[in-house]
Amino acid sequence: MKDGLIVYLVSAPGLPEEFDASAATKDLGYTADRVEMVAPDQGFFTVEDAWHFLLTRGCGRIRLLVGQAEGSDHLHPLGPVVRLYG
Repeated sequence: MKDGLIVYLVSAPGLPEEFDASAATKDLGYTADRVEMVAPDQGFFTVEDAWHFLLTRGCGRIRLLVGQAEGSDHLHPLGPVVRLYG
């Protein structure tokens, strides 16, 4: 069973184009087989779209992390990770 993680970025004006959500989540100690981002400028536009994408890619467990991007590889979580599926 694959693990998927959705990173929902809030209050991210001027998000760096080179922002690496996978590296930022690993830095926080969260591991996943696939990491998808929901942000105004990059990734998906809604959590539902990212969830559907991960589900169709074989992820049996999907979690959601809401946070703010700080630099190109650091993420400030705004709450605990929430299990959406699995």
